[in-house]
Amino acid sequence: MAQTAPASTKINTEITQAASGQASRRTPGRGGQRGPARAQARVAGDIRGSARDPGRAVVELDNGITVYPPEAEGEPWRAVFLEDGQRRYRQAATEEKLAAKLALVIERLEAEASNMVRPGADLIAHYLDPDRLPPDKRWSRKHAHTQLRLCERFAAPVIGAVTCQDIRTRHTQAIVNAAPTASEGQRVHGMLSAMIAAGIEGGYLANPRLAGVHWQAGDRPLAAQQVRVAGESALWVDPDEIPADADIAALGAALAAGRHGDRDELMAQTAAYSGLRWGELTALTVGQVSPDTRVIRVDRKVIEVAGHLYIEAPKCRKQRQAIYPRLTPAGYPLAERLAARIEAARAEQQAGLNPLGLIFPSPGYKHWRSSNFQRNVLKRAYLAIGWRCKDGDSQISWTWHSLRHVFCVTALFTWGLDARDVSLMAGHANVRTTLDMYVGTTAGVLDRARTATQ
Repeated sequence: MAQTAPASTKINTEITQAASGQASRRTPGRGGQRGPARAQARVAGDIRGSARDPGRAVVELDNGITVYPPEAEGEPWRAVFLEDGQRRYRQAATEEKLAAKLALVIERLEAEASNMVRPGADLIAHYLDPDRLPPDKRWSRKHAHTQLRLCERFAAPVIGAVTCQDIRTRHTQAIVNAAPTASEGQRVHGMLSAMIAAGIEGGYLANPRLAGVHWQAGDRPLAAQQVRVAGESALWVDPDEIPADADIAALGAALAAGRHGDRDELMAQTAAYSGLRWGELTALTVGQVSPDTRVIRVDRKVIEVAGHLYIEAPKCRKQRQAIYPRLTPAGYPLAERLAARIEAARAEQQAGLNPLGLIFPSPGYKHWRSSNFQRNVLKRAYLAIGWRCKDGDSQISWTWHSLRHVFCVTALFTWGLDARDVSLMAGHANVRTTLDMYVGTTAGVLDRARTATQ
Protein backbone atom coordinates (compact mmCIF):
# COMPACT_ATOMS: atom_id res chain seq x y z
CA MET A 1 0.00 0.00 0.00
CA ALA A 2 1.27 3.45 -0.87
CA GLN A 3 2.47 5.48 2.05
CA THR A 4 0.60 8.76 2.73
CA ALA A 5 2.61 11.88 3.46
CA PRO A 6 2.19 13.50 6.90
CA ALA A 7 -0.73 15.93 7.04
CA SER A 8 0.85 19.02 8.65
CA THR A 9 4.58 19.15 8.05
CA LYS A 10 6.35 22.31 6.90
CA ILE A 11 8.18 22.10 3.62
CA ASN A 12 11.95 22.13 3.94
CA THR A 13 13.89 25.26 3.14
CA GLU A 14 16.74 23.59 1.35
CA ILE A 15 17.21 23.92 -2.41
CA THR A 16 15.04 21.22 -3.93
CA GLN A 17 16.15 21.47 -7.56
CA ALA A 18 19.20 22.54 -9.49
CA ALA A 19 18.73 25.51 -11.76
CA SER A 20 17.70 24.08 -15.17
CA GLY A 21 19.90 21.04 -14.70
CA GLN A 22 23.11 23.13 -14.73
CA ALA A 23 25.73 23.19 -12.04
CA SER A 24 26.13 26.32 -9.99
CA ARG A 25 28.58 28.80 -11.52
CA ARG A 26 29.53 30.23 -8.13
CA THR A 27 32.83 28.65 -7.03
CA PRO A 28 34.74 29.29 -3.85
CA GLY A 29 38.07 31.04 -3.89
CA ARG A 30 37.11 33.84 -6.32
CA GLY A 31 36.85 36.69 -3.90
CA GLY A 32 33.52 35.71 -2.45
CA GLN A 33 30.24 37.50 -3.14
CA ARG A 34 30.33 41.11 -4.29
CA GLY A 35 27.28 42.09 -2.24
CA PRO A 36 24.96 40.75 0.44
CA ALA A 37 23.44 37.38 -0.31
CA ARG A 38 19.96 37.61 -1.81
CA ALA A 39 17.51 35.35 -0.03
CA GLN A 40 15.78 33.09 -2.50
CA ALA A 41 12.00 33.01 -2.42
CA ARG A 42 10.45 29.81 -1.17
CA VAL A 43 7.03 28.21 -1.41
CA ALA A 44 6.17 27.77 2.28
CA GLY A 45 3.10 25.85 3.34
CA ASP A 46 1.74 22.61 4.70
CA ILE A 47 2.54 19.31 2.99
CA ARG A 48 -0.24 16.82 2.36
CA GLY A 49 -1.00 14.06 -0.02
CA SER A 50 -2.53 14.78 -3.39
CA ALA A 51 -6.24 14.02 -3.65
CA ARG A 52 -5.72 12.02 -6.84
CA ASP A 53 -2.42 10.44 -5.87
CA PRO A 54 -2.00 10.13 -2.08
CA GLY A 55 1.56 9.05 -2.61
CA ARG A 56 2.49 12.41 -4.14
CA ALA A 57 3.21 15.27 -1.76
CA VAL A 58 1.74 18.70 -2.53
CA VAL A 59 2.16 22.03 -0.73
CA GLU A 60 -0.99 23.73 0.49
CA LEU A 61 -0.73 27.52 0.94
CA ASP A 62 -3.18 30.00 2.36
CA ASN A 63 -5.94 31.47 0.17
CA GLY A 64 -6.61 28.06 -1.40
CA ILE A 65 -3.37 27.80 -3.41
CA THR A 66 -2.03 24.31 -4.03
CA VAL A 67 1.54 23.84 -5.25
CA TYR A 68 2.74 20.70 -7.02
CA PRO A 69 6.53 20.27 -6.76
CA PRO A 70 8.22 18.49 -9.69
CA GLU A 71 8.30 14.72 -9.47
CA ALA A 72 11.33 14.42 -11.70
CA GLU A 73 14.26 16.60 -12.58
CA GLY A 74 13.51 19.10 -15.34
CA GLU A 75 9.76 19.25 -14.68
CA PRO A 76 8.28 22.66 -13.73
CA TRP A 77 6.76 23.76 -10.45
CA ARG A 78 2.99 24.14 -10.79
CA ALA A 79 0.31 25.89 -8.74
CA VAL A 80 -3.49 25.89 -8.97
CA PHE A 81 -5.97 28.24 -7.26
CA LEU A 82 -9.44 29.74 -7.60
CA GLU A 83 -9.79 33.43 -8.49
CA ASP A 84 -13.02 35.19 -9.26
CA GLY A 85 -14.77 31.81 -9.35
CA GLN A 86 -12.46 30.38 -12.02
CA ARG A 87 -9.72 27.80 -11.72
CA ARG A 88 -6.37 29.33 -12.64
CA TYR A 89 -2.83 28.00 -12.97
CA ARG A 90 0.74 29.19 -12.62
CA GLN A 91 3.98 27.34 -13.38
CA ALA A 92 7.67 28.12 -13.43
CA ALA A 93 10.94 26.34 -13.99
CA THR A 94 12.16 26.87 -10.43
CA GLU A 95 10.65 27.24 -6.99
CA GLU A 96 11.97 30.80 -6.73
CA LYS A 97 10.28 31.91 -9.94
CA LEU A 98 7.00 30.29 -8.95
CA ALA A 99 7.13 31.98 -5.53
CA ALA A 100 7.55 35.36 -7.27
CA LYS A 101 4.51 34.71 -9.43
CA LEU A 102 2.45 33.51 -6.48
CA ALA A 103 3.33 36.65 -4.52
CA LEU A 104 1.24 38.66 -6.99
CA VAL A 105 -1.55 36.10 -6.81
CA ILE A 106 -1.54 36.16 -3.00
CA GLU A 107 -1.70 39.96 -3.01
CA ARG A 108 -4.86 39.85 -5.14
CA LEU A 109 -6.49 37.02 -3.21
CA GLU A 110 -5.86 38.56 0.20
CA ALA A 111 -7.26 41.91 -0.95
CA GLU A 112 -10.12 40.23 -2.85
CA ALA A 113 -9.00 42.32 -5.81
CA SER A 114 -9.36 40.12 -8.85
CA ASN A 115 -9.63 43.20 -11.10
CA MET A 116 -5.97 44.00 -10.52
CA VAL A 117 -5.13 42.01 -13.66
CA ARG A 118 -7.05 44.55 -15.77
CA PRO A 119 -5.42 47.58 -17.46
CA GLY A 120 -5.50 51.05 -15.96
CA ALA A 121 -8.02 52.11 -18.60
CA ASP A 122 -10.56 49.84 -16.89
CA LEU A 123 -9.76 51.48 -13.55
CA ILE A 124 -10.44 54.91 -15.06
CA ALA A 125 -13.68 53.65 -16.61
CA HIS A 126 -14.74 52.23 -13.24
CA TYR A 127 -14.01 55.55 -11.52
CA LEU A 128 -16.06 57.50 -14.07
CA ASP A 129 -18.95 54.98 -14.13
CA PRO A 130 -22.04 56.70 -12.64
CA ASP A 131 -23.41 53.33 -11.45
CA ARG A 132 -20.48 53.08 -9.05
CA LEU A 133 -22.24 55.50 -6.69
CA PRO A 134 -25.73 55.28 -5.15
CA PRO A 135 -28.40 57.28 -7.02
CA ASP A 136 -28.59 59.92 -4.30
CA LYS A 137 -24.81 60.47 -4.26
CA ARG A 138 -24.00 60.66 -7.94
CA TRP A 139 -21.90 63.47 -9.28
CA SER A 140 -23.40 66.53 -10.88
CA ARG A 141 -22.98 66.91 -14.62
CA LYS A 142 -20.38 69.61 -14.19
CA HIS A 143 -18.29 67.62 -11.72
CA ALA A 144 -18.55 64.50 -13.88
CA HIS A 145 -17.33 66.45 -16.91
CA THR A 146 -14.44 67.92 -14.91
CA GLN A 147 -13.34 64.48 -13.69
CA LEU A 148 -13.58 63.10 -17.23
CA ARG A 149 -11.40 65.92 -18.55
CA LEU A 150 -8.78 65.41 -15.82
CA CYS A 151 -8.69 61.65 -16.41
CA GLU A 152 -8.35 61.99 -20.17
CA ARG A 153 -5.68 64.66 -19.96
CA PHE A 154 -3.52 63.43 -17.08
CA ALA A 155 -4.31 59.86 -15.94
CA ALA A 156 -4.99 57.95 -19.16
CA PRO A 157 -1.63 58.75 -20.88
CA VAL A 158 0.29 57.40 -17.87
CA ILE A 159 -1.63 54.35 -16.61
CA GLY A 160 -4.10 53.61 -19.41
CA ALA A 161 -2.04 50.68 -20.72
CA VAL A 162 -0.47 49.61 -17.41
CA THR A 163 -1.86 46.61 -15.54
CA CYS A 164 -3.46 47.79 -12.31
CA GLN A 165 -1.26 45.51 -10.20
CA ASP A 166 1.83 47.07 -11.78
CA ILE A 167 0.83 50.67 -10.98
CA ARG A 168 3.41 52.20 -8.67
CA THR A 169 3.92 55.56 -7.00
CA ARG A 170 6.16 56.63 -9.87
CA HIS A 171 3.08 56.44 -12.10
CA THR A 172 0.86 58.44 -9.75
CA GLN A 173 3.66 60.97 -9.25
CA ALA A 174 3.93 61.39 -13.02
CA ILE A 175 0.16 61.98 -13.23
CA VAL A 176 0.24 64.79 -10.66
CA ASN A 177 3.42 66.33 -12.05
CA ALA A 178 1.85 66.56 -15.50
CA ALA A 179 -0.30 69.45 -14.24
CA PRO A 180 1.11 72.80 -15.37
CA THR A 181 0.50 74.71 -12.12
CA ALA A 182 0.27 73.99 -8.41
CA SER A 183 -3.46 74.73 -8.30
CA GLU A 184 -4.15 72.41 -11.21
CA GLY A 185 -1.88 69.83 -9.57
CA GLN A 186 -4.03 70.04 -6.46
CA ARG A 187 -7.13 69.32 -8.54
CA VAL A 188 -5.40 66.40 -10.26
CA HIS A 189 -4.33 65.01 -6.89
CA GLY A 190 -7.92 65.21 -5.65
CA MET A 191 -9.06 63.27 -8.70
CA LEU A 192 -6.25 60.74 -8.27
CA SER A 193 -6.96 60.22 -4.58
CA ALA A 194 -10.65 59.59 -5.26
CA MET A 195 -9.76 57.21 -8.11
CA ILE A 196 -7.43 55.19 -5.91
CA ALA A 197 -10.08 54.94 -3.18
CA ALA A 198 -12.61 53.78 -5.78
CA GLY A 199 -10.05 51.33 -7.20
CA ILE A 200 -9.39 49.78 -3.79
CA GLU A 201 -13.10 49.45 -3.16
CA GLY A 202 -13.70 47.96 -6.62
CA GLY A 203 -10.85 45.45 -6.47
CA TYR A 204 -8.57 47.18 -8.97
CA LEU A 205 -5.91 48.32 -6.48
CA ALA A 206 -4.65 47.26 -3.06
CA ASN A 207 -2.12 49.92 -2.09
CA PRO A 208 -3.54 53.16 -0.59
CA ARG A 209 -0.05 54.69 -0.57
CA LEU A 210 -0.39 55.33 -4.29
CA ALA A 211 -2.23 58.52 -3.33
CA GLY A 212 0.64 59.75 -1.15
CA VAL A 213 2.12 62.03 -3.81
CA HIS A 214 2.09 65.78 -4.36
CA TRP A 215 2.71 68.18 -7.20
CA GLN A 216 6.39 68.95 -7.71
CA ALA A 217 7.39 72.21 -9.34
CA GLY A 218 10.78 71.07 -10.64
CA ASP A 219 12.08 73.88 -12.85
CA ARG A 220 8.65 75.51 -13.12
CA PRO A 221 8.02 78.80 -11.31
CA LEU A 222 6.04 78.73 -8.09
CA ALA A 223 3.24 81.17 -7.40
CA ALA A 224 3.72 83.54 -4.48
CA GLN A 225 2.34 82.15 -1.25
CA GLN A 226 -0.84 83.79 -0.08
CA VAL A 227 -0.62 85.45 3.31
CA ARG A 228 -3.70 86.20 5.37
CA VAL A 229 -4.34 87.72 8.77
CA ALA A 230 -4.29 85.27 11.67
CA GLY A 231 -7.81 84.62 12.92
CA GLU A 232 -9.47 84.93 9.51
CA SER A 233 -10.71 82.02 7.48
CA ALA A 234 -9.32 81.24 4.05
CA LEU A 235 -12.89 81.81 2.81
CA TRP A 236 -13.01 85.35 4.22
CA VAL A 237 -14.41 87.86 1.72
CA ASP A 238 -12.51 91.12 1.98
CA PRO A 239 -14.76 94.19 2.12
CA ASP A 240 -12.91 95.56 -0.89
CA GLU A 241 -14.35 92.65 -2.88
CA ILE A 242 -17.94 93.77 -2.18
CA PRO A 243 -19.49 96.63 -4.19
CA ALA A 244 -21.22 99.40 -2.28
CA ASP A 245 -24.85 100.40 -2.89
CA ALA A 246 -23.73 103.29 -5.09
CA ASP A 247 -21.63 100.92 -7.21
CA ILE A 248 -24.60 98.59 -7.69
CA ALA A 249 -26.76 101.54 -8.69
CA ALA A 250 -24.11 102.60 -11.22
CA LEU A 251 -24.01 99.08 -12.65
CA GLY A 252 -27.81 99.02 -12.89
CA ALA A 253 -27.86 102.38 -14.70
CA ALA A 254 -25.23 101.17 -17.18
CA LEU A 255 -27.22 98.01 -17.83
CA ALA A 256 -30.43 100.03 -18.24
CA ALA A 257 -28.75 101.97 -21.06
CA GLY A 258 -28.23 98.77 -23.00
CA ARG A 259 -30.35 96.69 -25.34
CA HIS A 260 -32.82 95.30 -22.79
CA GLY A 261 -33.07 98.40 -20.62
CA ASP A 262 -34.79 97.99 -17.30
CA ARG A 263 -34.80 94.18 -17.49
CA ASP A 264 -31.01 93.95 -17.22
CA GLU A 265 -30.98 96.56 -14.46
CA LEU A 266 -33.61 94.56 -12.56
CA MET A 267 -31.53 91.43 -13.03
CA ALA A 268 -28.52 93.03 -11.33
CA GLN A 269 -30.61 94.42 -8.47
CA THR A 270 -32.28 91.04 -7.94
CA ALA A 271 -28.90 89.31 -7.80
CA ALA A 272 -27.57 91.84 -5.30
CA TYR A 273 -30.48 91.65 -2.85
CA SER A 274 -31.82 88.09 -3.16
CA GLY A 275 -28.57 86.10 -3.10
CA LEU A 276 -29.33 84.01 -6.20
CA ARG A 277 -26.38 82.59 -8.09
CA TRP A 278 -25.98 83.21 -11.81
CA GLY A 279 -27.38 79.84 -12.87
CA GLU A 280 -30.31 80.14 -10.49
CA LEU A 281 -31.14 83.64 -11.69
CA THR A 282 -31.14 82.82 -15.39
CA ALA A 283 -33.38 79.79 -14.70
CA LEU A 284 -35.90 81.86 -12.71
CA THR A 285 -39.50 81.54 -13.94
CA VAL A 286 -42.73 83.31 -13.04
CA GLY A 287 -43.90 80.31 -11.02
CA GLN A 288 -40.99 80.56 -8.62
CA VAL A 289 -41.65 84.11 -7.39
CA SER A 290 -44.49 85.19 -5.13
CA PRO A 291 -44.78 89.01 -5.39
CA ASP A 292 -47.24 89.19 -2.46
CA THR A 293 -44.85 87.64 0.04
CA ARG A 294 -41.63 88.61 -1.82
CA VAL A 295 -40.45 84.98 -1.62
CA ILE A 296 -38.40 83.22 -4.31
CA ARG A 297 -38.41 79.42 -4.44
CA VAL A 298 -35.00 78.30 -5.66
CA ASP A 299 -35.37 74.77 -7.02
CA ARG A 300 -33.37 74.79 -10.27
CA LYS A 301 -30.34 76.22 -11.98
CA VAL A 302 -28.80 76.36 -15.45
CA ILE A 303 -25.36 74.88 -16.02
CA GLU A 304 -23.27 74.76 -19.17
CA VAL A 305 -21.22 71.62 -19.78
CA ALA A 306 -19.15 71.23 -22.96
CA GLY A 307 -21.30 73.79 -24.77
CA HIS A 308 -24.64 72.26 -23.73
CA LEU A 309 -27.13 73.79 -21.29
CA TYR A 310 -28.83 71.67 -18.63
CA ILE A 311 -31.44 72.34 -15.94
CA GLU A 312 -30.77 70.61 -12.65
CA ALA A 313 -31.22 71.00 -8.90
CA PRO A 314 -29.47 73.94 -7.21
CA LYS A 315 -26.02 73.65 -5.71
CA CYS A 316 -25.65 71.04 -2.95
CA ARG A 317 -29.03 69.68 -4.21
CA LYS A 318 -30.80 71.79 -1.60
CA GLN A 319 -33.99 73.57 -2.56
CA ARG A 320 -34.46 76.73 -0.58
CA GLN A 321 -36.46 79.94 -0.31
CA ALA A 322 -35.13 83.47 -0.33
CA ILE A 323 -36.70 86.84 0.29
CA TYR A 324 -36.01 90.23 -1.29
CA PRO A 325 -36.71 93.75 0.08
CA ARG A 326 -39.30 96.23 -1.13
CA LEU A 327 -36.65 98.94 -1.43
CA THR A 328 -32.91 98.45 -1.69
CA PRO A 329 -30.65 100.55 0.56
CA ALA A 330 -30.07 102.83 -2.43
CA GLY A 331 -33.81 103.34 -2.86
CA TYR A 332 -34.43 101.08 -5.87
CA PRO A 333 -38.08 99.79 -5.81
CA LEU A 334 -37.12 96.14 -6.26
CA ALA A 335 -40.44 94.56 -5.24
CA GLU A 336 -42.49 96.87 -7.48
CA ARG A 337 -40.24 96.42 -10.53
CA LEU A 338 -40.03 92.65 -10.10
CA ALA A 339 -43.83 92.33 -9.82
CA ALA A 340 -44.24 94.31 -13.05
CA ARG A 341 -41.67 92.12 -14.81
CA ILE A 342 -43.49 88.96 -13.66
CA GLU A 343 -46.73 90.20 -15.19
CA ALA A 344 -44.91 91.03 -18.43
CA ALA A 345 -43.34 87.55 -18.49
CA ARG A 346 -46.74 85.94 -18.01
CA ALA A 347 -48.13 87.95 -20.93
CA GLU A 348 -45.15 86.87 -23.07
CA GLN A 349 -45.74 83.26 -22.10
CA GLN A 350 -49.45 83.40 -23.00
CA ALA A 351 -48.59 84.97 -26.35
CA GLY A 352 -46.12 82.15 -27.07
CA LEU A 353 -43.16 84.53 -27.15
CA ASN A 354 -41.65 83.31 -23.88
CA PRO A 355 -42.76 79.65 -23.60
CA LEU A 356 -40.65 78.91 -20.55
CA GLY A 357 -41.94 81.92 -18.62
CA LEU A 358 -38.40 83.13 -17.87
CA ILE A 359 -38.14 86.37 -15.93
CA PHE A 360 -34.69 87.16 -17.34
CA PRO A 361 -34.52 85.46 -20.76
CA SER A 362 -31.94 85.87 -23.49
CA PRO A 363 -32.81 87.88 -26.64
CA GLY A 364 -34.29 84.70 -28.12
CA TYR A 365 -36.33 84.11 -24.94
CA LYS A 366 -34.20 81.15 -23.94
CA HIS A 367 -31.78 80.56 -21.11
CA TRP A 368 -28.78 82.87 -21.08
CA ARG A 369 -25.32 81.45 -21.58
CA SER A 370 -22.83 82.91 -19.13
CA SER A 371 -20.26 83.62 -21.86
CA ASN A 372 -22.82 85.42 -24.02
CA PHE A 373 -24.09 87.51 -21.12
CA GLN A 374 -20.57 88.47 -20.13
CA ARG A 375 -19.60 89.42 -23.66
CA ASN A 376 -22.80 91.11 -24.88
CA VAL A 377 -24.16 92.73 -21.71
CA LEU A 378 -21.68 92.98 -18.84
CA LYS A 379 -18.59 93.95 -20.81
CA ARG A 380 -20.12 97.21 -22.01
CA ALA A 381 -21.47 98.03 -18.55
CA TYR A 382 -18.15 97.29 -16.86
CA LEU A 383 -16.35 99.63 -19.24
CA ALA A 384 -18.95 102.37 -18.74
CA ILE A 385 -18.64 102.45 -14.93
CA GLY A 386 -14.87 101.80 -14.73
CA TRP A 387 -14.88 98.23 -13.46
CA ARG A 388 -12.69 97.25 -16.43
CA CYS A 389 -10.23 98.88 -18.81
CA LYS A 390 -10.41 98.65 -22.59
CA ASP A 391 -7.24 96.56 -22.66
CA GLY A 392 -9.02 93.89 -20.63
CA ASP A 393 -7.21 94.36 -17.32
CA SER A 394 -9.45 94.66 -14.29
CA GLN A 395 -9.37 97.97 -12.44
CA ILE A 396 -11.65 96.61 -9.73
CA SER A 397 -11.86 92.98 -8.69
CA TRP A 398 -15.68 92.96 -8.64
CA THR A 399 -17.55 90.44 -10.75
CA TRP A 400 -21.17 89.38 -11.11
CA HIS A 401 -20.68 86.97 -8.21
CA SER A 402 -19.74 89.95 -6.04
CA LEU A 403 -23.44 90.88 -6.10
CA ARG A 404 -24.14 87.72 -4.11
CA HIS A 405 -21.74 88.92 -1.44
CA VAL A 406 -23.76 92.12 -1.26
CA PHE A 407 -26.87 90.16 -0.26
CA CYS A 408 -25.10 88.20 2.50
CA VAL A 409 -23.42 91.28 4.00
CA THR A 410 -26.63 93.32 3.80
CA ALA A 411 -28.66 90.54 5.43
CA LEU A 412 -26.14 90.10 8.24
CA PHE A 413 -25.21 93.67 9.10
CA THR A 414 -28.01 95.88 7.72
CA TRP A 415 -31.09 93.72 8.19
CA GLY A 416 -29.59 92.08 11.31
CA LEU A 417 -30.56 88.52 10.39
CA ASP A 418 -29.12 85.53 12.17
CA ALA A 419 -26.24 83.80 10.41
CA ARG A 420 -28.24 80.55 10.26
CA ASP A 421 -31.09 82.31 8.44
CA VAL A 422 -28.68 83.89 5.97
CA SER A 423 -27.01 80.53 5.41
CA LEU A 424 -30.35 78.92 4.51
CA MET A 425 -31.43 81.72 2.17
CA ALA A 426 -28.04 81.92 0.46
CA GLY A 427 -27.85 78.15 -0.01
CA HIS A 428 -24.54 77.63 1.77
CA ALA A 429 -23.57 74.07 2.65
CA ASN A 430 -23.72 74.96 6.37
CA VAL A 431 -23.69 77.97 8.66
CA ARG A 432 -19.93 77.62 9.16
CA THR A 433 -19.43 78.67 5.54
CA THR A 434 -21.42 81.86 6.18
CA LEU A 435 -19.46 82.66 9.32
CA ASP A 436 -16.09 81.93 7.71
CA MET A 437 -16.84 84.09 4.66
CA TYR A 438 -18.43 87.16 6.22
CA VAL A 439 -17.97 87.18 10.00
CA GLY A 440 -14.22 87.46 10.58
CA THR A 441 -12.92 86.55 14.04
CA THR A 442 -10.00 88.98 14.04
CA ALA A 443 -12.11 91.95 15.13
CA GLY A 444 -13.63 89.92 17.97
CA VAL A 445 -10.19 88.85 19.20
CA LEU A 446 -8.91 92.43 19.24
CA ASP A 447 -12.04 93.74 20.96
CA ARG A 448 -11.77 91.15 23.73
CA ALA A 449 -8.06 91.89 24.17
CA ARG A 450 -8.72 95.62 24.26
CA THR A 451 -11.41 95.20 26.91
CA ALA A 452 -9.18 93.01 29.05
CA THR A 453 -6.29 95.47 28.97
CA GLN A 454 -8.25 98.61 29.87
